[in-house]
Amino acid sequence: MTTASPNHAGRPAAESVDTRSPGGPDGRLYTASFAAVWDQVLAEVRARNRWTLVHHDEDLGLVTVRCRGFMSAGASLLTIWVSLDDNGLTRLDLRSVPETRRDLGAGERRIRDLLGRLDRKLGAGARIGA
Repeated sequence: MTTASPNHAGRPAAESVDTRSPGGPDGRLYTASFAAVWDQVLAEVRARNRWTLVHHDEDLGLVTVRCRGFMSAGASLLTIWVSLDDNGLTRLDLRSVPETRRDLGAGERRIRDLLGRLDRKLGAGARIGA
């Protein structure tokens, strides 16, 4: 689901996209270890041309990335959470908050693309659920 969210300057922004919200893209649950998922998330972020790693803290399981679109209108802040659930499975959730009013669905596409790449890199058997 998308929700209205202010951008970094406090102005109303386009809709944010969050895997933890009903109707949003599905987060991921992996059988792969926290370390394997964490390392792959960082590798995918660093491989992107217009993505800048702003912050990462393995103890908190938090990664913050500034994503720029092909044109400047598609910039957003992507937050990625990697955590362990009660059963020791690795949980991955993401939120994209546009920095401008004109997101045009870029945040949701970024999330879905990153999740698809992680699914492929971590292997078909690593993902729990659909």
